Amino acid sequence: MSQVTFTSWEFWSGFAALLMILSAWKALATHRAARPWVRQTLLLTFSLAVYTWLAKEMVCVLIASILFNHGVATFMVRGGKRQSKAWLVLGLAFNILLLATFKYAYFVADLWPSRAIDQSLQHWNLEDWMLPLGISFYTFQAISFIVDVHRGTIEKQPSLLAFATYLTFFPQLVAGPIVRAKQFLPQLDSDRWTSSRDEDNGHVQLILSGFLKKLVLGDLVGAWVVDPAFQHPTEWHSWEVLVALYGYSLQVYADFSGYTDMAKGMAGLLGITLPDNFNFPYRATTPSDFWRRWHMTLSAWWKDYVYIPLGGNRDVGIFSIAVYSTAILAGLWAWGDMGGAMVVLGLALLAVAGALMSQRVHRKLSAGMNAMLVMLIGGLWHGAHLNFVTWGALNGLVLVVWVGVSPRMDRLWTKLAGWAITFHSVVLARIWFRSGSLIAWDETTSNPHPEDAWKTAQLLWQQLNASPPRLSELVWDSTYLAGMVLIACGYALHWVPSAWRNRLQKQATLIPLWATWLVWCATTTLAIWCSLSYPKPFIYWQF
Repeated sequence: MSQVTFTSWEFWSGFAALLMILSAWKALATHRAARPWVRQTLLLTFSLAVYTWLAKEMVCVLIASILFNHGVATFMVRGGKRQSKAWLVLGLAFNILLLATFKYAYFVADLWPSRAIDQSLQHWNLEDWMLPLGISFYTFQAISFIVDVHRGTIEKQPSLLAFATYLTFFPQLVAGPIVRAKQFLPQLDSDRWTSSRDEDNGHVQLILSGFLKKLVLGDLVGAWVVDPAFQHPTEWHSWEVLVALYGYSLQVYADFSGYTDMAKGMAGLLGITLPDNFNFPYRATTPSDFWRRWHMTLSAWWKDYVYIPLGGNRDVGIFSIAVYSTAILAGLWAWGDMGGAMVVLGLALLAVAGALMSQRVHRKLSAGMNAMLVMLIGGLWHGAHLNFVTWGALNGLVLVVWVGVSPRMDRLWTKLAGWAITFHSVVLARIWFRSGSLIAWDETTSNPHPEDAWKTAQLLWQQLNASPPRLSELVWDSTYLAGMVLIACGYALHWVPSAWRNRLQKQATLIPLWATWLVWCATTTLAIWCSLSYPKPFIYWQF
């Protein structure tokens, strides 16, 4: 993968050229030459160029997805209800198989070792066939598109040019936010080729805030506090491991929300509005509230295309029952204990009896089981590794318990207790998330994931539960202390009152555009220094 990223001067030079071309063309061209298809062509050309620059030959996978999904949608529109359903099944199978082929081949091979599979994977050089950049995101957008066409929520079939522009739109292509076609396609037909001069300042400031989040609260916290603990877990005390987990939770938020801010700012300059993706998630007082605030477009996608079709809080779908039955049987087979089998069977029978006796229990059971299934699939979506499945299961278990207990959240102490439980359950579960994440882009065929990811998570958990040392025994260098200060500042900024934040935003709109550009230049210099000293791609680029 190319080292050109959204924090490199090469990318921003190309983006500035695109912005100037669009502005000049709209201002100087005749009405006939300024039609929407011209703008779509320019955006598509630049998007494909950026993706080819970043992912090289993997652009062929993206093009195949564009052609196939547009063809499926076309046949769905032309055919009747019966044919539409058949084409939908074919489209879903293609997208899921495409994602599974590139993302889960090694995971399946590890679960069911086979000499034939191992030999075939040895010929599949991972350095040449790296996980296609952004495949998880543009595949989900393609799935939502064909499902919406089948449901009739997209009334007008877009042209191949418009659909290709939608699926390849470079600001959000590789890490979201996940945009629905019915939100994006109408904007391509608009006469707005770029933002107005009054709006430019806000969009540039959004890009700058994303820059600073990524570089300062993301990369520096990761390099100074988080990475050392995960690289050498046995050398750190319990308090230091906890600080590293706090730091990683801030890092992943700053990195991902920073990317989203930059994507929204770039899209805004190009006359496109992208949906919000974060709403101060660490303020959440319940687990469900956290997932409504974190990666909001993905959470909404899971709800609309997985959770509700499974039955939501109304019913437990057949697919859910099949998955849970398989998981229970696999667990019992691995357990090999008849007493354990009887315990699990007894709990299952009690749950069924409760659901039959009480509609309220039935709703809770349905909501809990379907939420757990969504979190398990969500964990696997993040990465083909046992660590990510464990991360999804832990978060799903917290949701299930919370749904079952259903505490009242109308008092201050219950809200504080709910916040503490929610925040720390998210932070502690990220031991497995961070341990399973790719550290570098040049992983070898024999080791596509970090070595001993599961063992690293176990060691960190053991260190976290070890007896804490005395403060006098802790020796921290100046870099580590600076990282702790950044962590404290990052969380403090997260909790700035909304009234103060709105006031600052209003004041920021009064800053002259030239001053904003000057800060951009200074930030770009900081970006170049950070990329040389602490080179880190965006965390969600690997998913």
